[in-house]
Amino acid sequence: MSNYRKIAEQALLKSLNRNKSKLNEGVVYGDNITERMHPQLEQELAERKHSLGKHPAIPEGDENNFEQKIMGKRFSEVVNRYKRAFDVDEIDNTKLMSQMMPMVHETMALETKHKKNLEKLAEKMIRDEYDMPEDIVEIRATLSPKISLEGTKKHPTPKSNDFQFESHEDMVNAKGEIYKRRFLNAMIQGASKKTNHMFHIVDDELTNMDPRLLNRYSKVMSAADYMYYVIPKMDNGTSGGVVKVTFPTADNPKAVIEAEAMIFPVLIHELVKGVMELLSAHGLPKDKKLGDYVVDKADFLSAEPWDMRIGPALWDRFTDCIDADDFNLKHQLYMELASMPVNEFNENMREILAGTNKGKKMVKEIMSSVKQELQEEEFDNAMNELNSKEDKEYYTLDEIMFGNDIELDEDDDDVFNSDDLF
Repeated sequence: MSNYRKIAEQALLKSLNRNKSKLNEGVVYGDNITERMHPQLEQELAERKHSLGKHPAIPEGDENNFEQKIMGKRFSEVVNRYKRAFDVDEIDNTKLMSQMMPMVHETMALETKHKKNLEKLAEKMIRDEYDMPEDIVEIRATLSPKISLEGTKKHPTPKSNDFQFESHEDMVNAKGEIYKRRFLNAMIQGASKKTNHMFHIVDDELTNMDPRLLNRYSKVMSAADYMYYVIPKMDNGTSGGVVKVTFPTADNPKAVIEAEAMIFPVLIHELVKGVMELLSAHGLPKDKKLGDYVVDKADFLSAEPWDMRIGPALWDRFTDCIDADDFNLKHQLYMELASMPVNEFNENMREILAGTNKGKKMVKEIMSSVKQELQEEEFDNAMNELNSKEDKEYYTLDEIMFGNDIELDEDDDDVFNSDDLF
């Protein structure tokens, strides 16, 4: 922890010493924002040396590249949320550094006697948000003072894999799959980061446990978001949370999401990552060995800080293209896109992120298909419920139309006879 603090303090001091009046910064900041991202991060954005650098799913820019535009908006959002949480007009980076870990420890202390209730509340929130029944996915949510990355299959850098390709074309296609997986990883982090303040949904429950929790959560999560943009090196081995996802097998038909975190909002964040990981699995190659190769090459710890910075901005662009009436289906849309072949995925994602009419039309078409499938599923479920009532194998048309208590007189011409239909 001491090494982390030293690195962070050095980075923050460099950020403080920067000339804020520098012209042609590249990143498009809000008019009311005087704070700035760390200059090293600005440079990496300008040179596209981030986790998605020159990705084929990223739209073209103009005088500024696309990432610089969306990151300015995201940073402004983070700054404004921090100022509201701490009730300040300007952020003091050095003061933040001295306050961060004490705030975390104070929050953990407040949670101690409510640990089990908070764990159950986190699981309930995720099940409600994603309509996730217990017989499909098992959720294990744990608040813990110490987080271990052991067993998460996360490596510092891309892992070597002796996968044997049949042809050079297969190698090229695998590279495309790796790039796609990298993009999906950023979307996973983006969707999860956007839920960092989801705890407000359960304000009443938290207030009943301890009225101080909401204020602590707002400050800690706002500060954590902000630090990612003023500290360039965040891959120092420390972690506030972790999630492990086990996919269904023949022996265990249920998926398992096992999340650990130091405090409640981070626990929610990790659980959302687990759900998004399940949805993103639809984007992996069907061949398991190739899928393992892609994951080994695409999932590595040193890419995660940039995924966390740029992912929320990408997720915002993705959800901006969804009509308000269809917003509850955003995860079905994401899953449909993730399932697309690489070239189709890249082309469609470019249109969506660019906000083009073509992209909006494509989203409407997918949404229409999703809603049709849901309606058919509801109809099938309703019919299955009818057919399974008591010991009957099926309902007759007469029973569906008139109910069980109506006796039909077949000699009465005024009474409808279902046989007449045939």
